[in-house]
Amino acid sequence: MSPAPRVLCVDYSLGFGGAIKSLSLTLGALRGHDVQVVTSQDAEIVRTWLAGRRVRSLRRVMNYRSLGRLRAAIEARVGTGALRWVAFKALAAADLAVTAKNAARLAWLLRRERIDLLHLNNGFTPPEALLASRVTGVPCVVHARDFHADRSRAMRWAMRPVARVIAVSGAVAEALDGLLARDRITIVHDPVDAERIEAAASRRDAVRAEWGIAPGAVAVGIVGRVIPWKGQMEFARAALAAMADEPSLHAVVVGDESDGARGYLDAIRALVATSPFAHRFTFAGYRAEVEACYAALDVVVHASITPEPFGMVVPEAMAAGRAVIAADAGGPREVVADGIDGVLVPPGDVPVLAAAMLRLARDADLRARLGDAARAKARERFRPEASAAAVVAVYASVLAGRVAAAPVAEVSHA
Repeated sequence: MSPAPRVLCVDYSLGFGGAIKSLSLTLGALRGHDVQVVTSQDAEIVRTWLAGRRVRSLRRVMNYRSLGRLRAAIEARVGTGALRWVAFKALAAADLAVTAKNAARLAWLLRRERIDLLHLNNGFTPPEALLASRVTGVPCVVHARDFHADRSRAMRWAMRPVARVIAVSGAVAEALDGLLARDRITIVHDPVDAERIEAAASRRDAVRAEWGIAPGAVAVGIVGRVIPWKGQMEFARAALAAMADEPSLHAVVVGDESDGARGYLDAIRALVATSPFAHRFTFAGYRAEVEACYAALDVVVHASITPEPFGMVVPEAMAAGRAVIAADAGGPREVVADGIDGVLVPPGDVPVLAAAMLRLARDADLRARLGDAARAKARERFRPEASAAAVVAVYASVLAGRVAAAPVAEVSHA
């Protein structure tokens, strides 16, 4: 019997989100592989979502948030000329030093653990794992969860070790045109945890009471990081417009400030505070148990004003049996069938979004019909077992190519 293929998953996600959740669900359904994980997540998230797995920490001092803040500080506080040039060069040098250090550590780990396959969970950057793959010759699979825009010569060079890409949507796959051949890209939608979502249904009344939602009110909510492109401002404007015509409507924003968007949330709060409907609007803040939020809502809105790569909120809300309104772009367009298991609206169109809210608030039968169809689709199409099977097929394809191309001694664990 041949040994189980050894896979090293590298996850650079900051905080809890769809990337680590998807990885956890997929690995939970993965069979026949010896998987280790390197992650930048904190201990609590590791205990909750990666329990029982061999996990190593690999933190980047210069992650994308710290880099962004430092760049913004330099732009705001350092004038033009030599000093500004030196500051940016120092920042780039520090990032390069971190990249080199982590690339060396990953290369050492790949060799020591005799890893057969490297799986990057967060796209192509930072490039250190790609460098480690290139140095060691271990083939690499990249999980593309965002629209990749870097087409520089350096990035094309770094991407050479990539054997296959797993794209979370067709939209993400299309964004790779010109960088990778289509036969190297497999579309695998992220899975949802239907059991966890179903278990949270019992918390509906408690969460609604906490949020001050009156009995009989129709709760419409948006769930996710509060940043401008996610469209919370458009959601708030649409909800306030709909409230003017429907007294049963109650709006909820679930999520907090992130990535320096503090002023954005303040602007939304100010808009609501100056309206006559502030008492029917709840800012719930960050909620670790997002499944209970779906249970408390009657309508879940996805309002991103630019295309979303996938938008895990959409299939999760569908799995909860909620009526979903989603922006007609990117990943959600591939998930929602308009008028059958949800409603699609043009991104950023506040009047159309308000009309959709109003229609669903006034029609309980329509909410129930859309929610039932959504639940059936999500729990069949987004099962972790289906995602794991697709990932295993990608692994097998890459490993088969490596065995065919390399001497037996190079792929043996003996």
